[in-house]
Amino acid sequence: MTLRLRFLLVAVVGLVFAGLAPNALAAAKVRVLHSAPDVPAVTVYVNGSAAIPNLDPLQSTDYLDLPAGTYKVAVSLSGQPESAAVLRTDLAVQDGKSYTAFATGLLANSTVKLGALEDVVRAPFTRSSIRIWHNSPDAPAVDVLVNGQAVLTNVPYETTSQYLPLPAGTYDVKINVAGTSTTVFSAPITLARGESYTAVAMGSVTGKGAPFTAQVLKDATSGALLRVLHASPNVPAVTIYVNGQVAVKRLSTLKWTGYLPLEAGTYDVAVAAAGQPIGNAVLKTKITVADKTRYTALARGLAASKTKRNILELALQQDIASAPAGKAAVRVWHLSPDAPKVDIWVNGKKTLSGVSYKQSSRYLKLAAGTYRIQVAIAGTKKIVLSNKVSVRVDRAYSIVALGSALGKGKKLTAAGLADA
Repeated sequence: MTLRLRFLLVAVVGLVFAGLAPNALAAAKVRVLHSAPDVPAVTVYVNGSAAIPNLDPLQSTDYLDLPAGTYKVAVSLSGQPESAAVLRTDLAVQDGKSYTAFATGLLANSTVKLGALEDVVRAPFTRSSIRIWHNSPDAPAVDVLVNGQAVLTNVPYETTSQYLPLPAGTYDVKINVAGTSTTVFSAPITLARGESYTAVAMGSVTGKGAPFTAQVLKDATSGALLRVLHASPNVPAVTIYVNGQVAVKRLSTLKWTGYLPLEAGTYDVAVAAAGQPIGNAVLKTKITVADKTRYTALARGLAASKTKRNILELALQQDIASAPAGKAAVRVWHLSPDAPKVDIWVNGKKTLSGVSYKQSSRYLKLAAGTYRIQVAIAGTKKIVLSNKVSVRVDRAYSIVALGSALGKGKKLTAAGLADA
């Protein structure tokens, strides 16, 4: 049998993963940064309660979860009551968004004030990103150089750049007085895949309190990426529920969704016939997904017949996080429930032997090009699937054997899934 294999980026209809969190809808996230260099440690009150008992100059908190709403924020010198607050403001936050609330300015010239900056909620999955924030109240405009190249020029106080996407790695960062070679800060900064950051320049350059410096704050991670594959050949279209909500309204037999982001955590997953309520689910399980990791959640096996018991199940398969630089990555995945073990041949050479049902091979690193991939019954030269596959560098793929070899529902076929 010779089949034409196509790699598909499937359009996703009816998916709501992005709005799901392990336990509830995501609240707002707020952290606090004390960047007024000549103001001593403070206590931060929220709606009259001491939310942060002590925050030193140029220090920040972790993110705190807050329900959406408007909050009364007051700042007193450390240990002083809310009634003695020297700064007050209203802070409005929305569910699903992240913020940095901050104090800036100089006490010496009566410019201290409160503000809020919206942060990114989710980092890019395969890269990193960083933005630059000039928050030093007495520093002139600056240029920012990365590995010797100017990436931002003439940045004034109270300016925040857009997030700059960068490959993960370590970068030499310099902050110069704008238009000059006078360096006021220089340090290596390491950026991790799947993380976003803010590099904030703060402190005083004229000796008014805490000295000038730059700090890197981690704003967000990428979360997990999850797609869903319906690999049960004799089961019709299904509806998939995650934490009791419809996550995939209708997924046809031997079809799959694209990847969508999901918060790391544990989820309840249920599968029902398309359009049926969760109370009629035929399969249920829990899945746990980790940050910065890709997965395929799948329904596999055969539904019960008059002579065979039900062997349907839900499973979770970890996928490659990112393709190897300068190469393509390809794996073979045997998901035909009534097919025997198989051997995999690439351009006439046996590459994998005895791949059994449910088994996924390791990813094979290949140069860009077109390859003939053949699937044979293990230990024989009887070819059951044969495909020409074109692959590109910096991409990863799964070649999946799907369907029934014995005519139980959708027939045996091969599908190409774009993994990364």
